[in-house]
Amino acid sequence: MRAHGCCLLALLLSAPCHAEARLVFSAFPDQGLPLFQICQRILVEAYGELGIRIETRAAPAARALQDAERGLNDGELCRTSLIAEQPSDLLLIRTPLFESYAVAFANRPLPLHDWSSLKPYRVGFERGKAALELRLKGVRLSPSNGAENGMRKLAGGRVDVHVEDYYSGMCILRQNGIRGIQPLHPVLERFSMHHYLNPRHRDLAPRLEEVLQRMERNGRLHEIEHQVLHEAGLDDLSPP
Repeated sequence: MRAHGCCLLALLLSAPCHAEARLVFSAFPDQGLPLFQICQRILVEAYGELGIRIETRAAPAARALQDAERGLNDGELCRTSLIAEQPSDLLLIRTPLFESYAVAFANRPLPLHDWSSLKPYRVGFERGKAALELRLKGVRLSPSNGAENGMRKLAGGRVDVHVEDYYSGMCILRQNGIRGIQPLHPVLERFSMHHYLNPRHRDLAPRLEEVLQRMERNGRLHEIEHQVLHEAGLDDLSPP
């Protein structure tokens, strides 16, 4: 009888996790910015179709990724596809949620043309954003805890450039009335933003993929992106 109880307990613990009503995902701390809002709304709707409620657990970018990889939560809300190229067990959901534009913001014109052209300058970025850390190797860096903090460092002259998602950077500038800072052209890189699941949810991944692919085909992903940009007062901006 005791052995039967142990087997039953093991069976319950190993049951497919998609049967749960709630999943918790790591997320960047800047939850008011478009990058977070777009991902969250898309995934709330997609998981809702599967009968699953999701929550986010904000943490500094580096720790958020570590928590997802260590299984302290159910995955990562959204990161670039470069995460899948690094040593990690997280499962990449292949349908991109949207495109993020990595842009150099500065308070004066600078002759930039690619990542390597940043080397003469002191460059700020949000600490723990793995894709930027990869691209900025060999550059004099001044990481910040949060995107807004980084833009304020730039406004105060503590860095020459701050690299940020275009729409998030513009949102920070407008919401805080920061003047004299502009995004430089060309865009340094366009990143596809993806959702990541902890490996214990492997059986859930294809079901979520199916929902996201349908949302992509019927234009719902772009519709949500445009809604968020409108609410943030950024719908007058075109992709850089």
